[in-house]
Amino acid sequence: MESSWQIIQWNGPKRIALLLFAFFFTIPVVAKPSYRVVILVDDSYPPYSYLKDGELVGLYVDVVRQAADLVSEKYIIELQPVPWKRGVDALRRGEDFALLPPYKNVQGRSFIWPYSEPLHEEVIQAFCNPNSSLLKIENTEYPLKPINVGINAGYLLFDQALNTALEQNKIKIWENKDTLSNILKLAKNRIDCYINDKWAILSGIKALKQSHPFVDLSQLQQDRIIFKRTAHIGYLKAPSEKFPFKDDFIKEMDAALKLVFERRTQIDSDGK
Repeated sequence: MESSWQIIQWNGPKRIALLLFAFFFTIPVVAKPSYRVVILVDDSYPPYSYLKDGELVGLYVDVVRQAADLVSEKYIIELQPVPWKRGVDALRRGEDFALLPPYKNVQGRSFIWPYSEPLHEEVIQAFCNPNSSLLKIENTEYPLKPINVGINAGYLLFDQALNTALEQNKIKIWENKDTLSNILKLAKNRIDCYINDKWAILSGIKALKQSHPFVDLSQLQQDRIIFKRTAHIGYLKAPSEKFPFKDDFIKEMDAALKLVFERRTQIDSDGK
């Protein structure tokens, strides 16, 4: 009996030790992400990227977050909302790594390169009050006074014809904080036209109807289509020791974005 108890006493702890050893050494080792990557994001560009109740939301935000999940084993991605002009200036000074969502403009913003896979093609269009139009600005005579055109601060939205009209004093630019500010000034005739992405303006008009129900927006008319451009994540061009992960991150992120769009296309196709 004594011999039997001694065997049990010996085998019990031994078994437990063996089981614990097997448990701890068969758990797969999960590698921690190598880098934390900050992407500056326009905080006032509905429906693409904007703050809602203090949270960053929008179509581009959703896409990039889905792609971020796919690269999360190597990178922790933080989307940091900022006013657009501040974000552009941060890259111009070489202070930050990436910005969402610039158009591809190599000459106008030589400090940004490369650009990610395209997120979406935007239609840049003017909305004007009834007595103003940019449709034939290149063919009109010099007006008695310039057409006042609103844009979001830091945006580059003119084609060659509008740049020429600006040089000829046919139009005058007014930079305002964001889409809602421009639409409100347009409705109150403080500017004659406003240029931005078509769906951003339409989304802003819808939001303004809810927040300012007594403001008359019915007179606003879709006017000249300026151009069509794709939006991207834009990366700092200048090499920097602060961002040694740049080349690998761009490769991984582009692959992730392609996969996100493939999945979304498949979902759309299955839903038809």
